[in-house]
Amino acid sequence: MKLTGITVPSIIWLARAGFLTCSAVILWLALDRQPLIPGFYDLDKLNHVFAFVTLALLLDYSFPFTEHFWLKWLPLLCFGIAIELLQLMSGYRYFEWGDIFADATGLAVYLLIRPRFRPALDKRLGLATKT
Repeated sequence: MKLTGITVPSIIWLARAGFLTCSAVILWLALDRQPLIPGFYDLDKLNHVFAFVTLALLLDYSFPFTEHFWLKWLPLLCFGIAIELLQLMSGYRYFEWGDIFADATGLAVYLLIRPRFRPALDKRLGLATKT
């Protein structure tokens, strides 16, 4: 089933707004002193993986026609590293290599599912992208 009434520019702007919103929420959660939801941080590494799969999807649709893959994924990994550095400087959080590994795992998971997922979603959205 193809969605109708939605244009490519609309999809791009919705993805960009979603990416910026999710990035801001993730940054806030990463630097907050108190967990928003009790037990939320018990699944810390899984939260990182899920967050970066989500960010990768939104970033992919924010710039759907980008030819150079690394222009999307390298800055996203740098965002994860920047979060860890900010936590280190906060005085109440700390730097974890495991978090960076979990962020990279989230990117890898998205890149593994992307070849099957992206063409199907593109068809549904009416996009003709280079994947």
